[in-house]
Amino acid sequence: MLTERSRIPIRQILTLGILPSPLKKLIYRLAGYRIGKGVRFAFGSVVTGRDVEIGDHTRFGLLCSVRGDRIRIGAHVQIGAMTLIDTPTVEIGDGTKFNEQVFVGGLQYPDARFVVGRNCLIMQMTYINPCRSIVIGDDSGVGVNSLLIGHSSWGSKFEGYPVDFEPIVIGNSVAIAWRVTVLPGTRIQDGAVIGANSLVKGTIPPRCLAVGFPARVVAREPYLPRRVSPEEKVRYLRTIVAELGEHLTAHGFPALLDGDVLRVQVRRRPQRLHVAYAPVPDPTTTALPDLEAGDVFLSLFALPAPCRQVLTERDVVWVDIEHKQRSDHGSDLGEEAIQYLKRYGVRLLRVRPEDPPPSPSPFPA
Repeated sequence: MLTERSRIPIRQILTLGILPSPLKKLIYRLAGYRIGKGVRFAFGSVVTGRDVEIGDHTRFGLLCSVRGDRIRIGAHVQIGAMTLIDTPTVEIGDGTKFNEQVFVGGLQYPDARFVVGRNCLIMQMTYINPCRSIVIGDDSGVGVNSLLIGHSSWGSKFEGYPVDFEPIVIGNSVAIAWRVTVLPGTRIQDGAVIGANSLVKGTIPPRCLAVGFPARVVAREPYLPRRVSPEEKVRYLRTIVAELGEHLTAHGFPALLDGDVLRVQVRRRPQRLHVAYAPVPDPTTTALPDLEAGDVFLSLFALPAPCRQVLTERDVVWVDIEHKQRSDHGSDLGEEAIQYLKRYGVRLLRVRPEDPPPSPSPFPA
């Protein structure tokens, strides 16, 4: 056949994949790839493309492969072991993670696009076929063993059977549970939740719960998502911080909760997590807590830009739950706290010092 090629790039794996990460990066840069600092390639991992850009601190797992004509991978992206992405155009936003054994490929048109936004999670054993295109917005997740299928064809169109080659669009903050099948032409709008074992076809409206075979809307606002009062948010965060202390202590890092400060012993050096349960004032009028480099400042409500600047200058890790943002730099305690917040659906986007100030809160009043 004229267009047939190996599904797995065996030649690239045997020639480049076996090389150590520094040598592999050198060869890629000589080939014209734009690769950021701190990028790591595990054994057997390869990237093959004509126009390739990879952001800072991105990691490629064991025997994973990304192949395409135009490849754009953001910063702090993780591609899990034995994941295969093979699409003409690949775009993956900052902070997105693919777990192990995700497959992206199959029957596609030459202009097929696979676009994933920032801070997304594609869980293991998921099969994705961007026949025309699949676009996934920011902060969205796809559960284990799910199927996103961009084409539907087997019986002959000349005998009256349906043949579909259509794009799939998934919005921002969409949650797709385990073993969900998404069919060609589907559009899932912002904030929707798809229940496990569902079959999705057509349009799912925003901010609702859809379940079933085929999926139908069974809950909308104000039942889902439910409006949360400020007092409830404070109570939730106090519980999470207390749990975090117990979690760290159980793993050999003694933690003591003293009022609004969690003190943690990290490698013979104490670090502190200071929690602000009320709106944080402008630091030009009210002094911030006396925190040191490596400490963490966790704010439940919006963190003003001047406050972010002061904390960044002190090398303090800051977290703004209301805007779902965090400082670009981190620390051991900061990364533990940020990882623990993910248990409660709080995924944080890194903000660099040169980024513009935060927009108004995305949360309803």
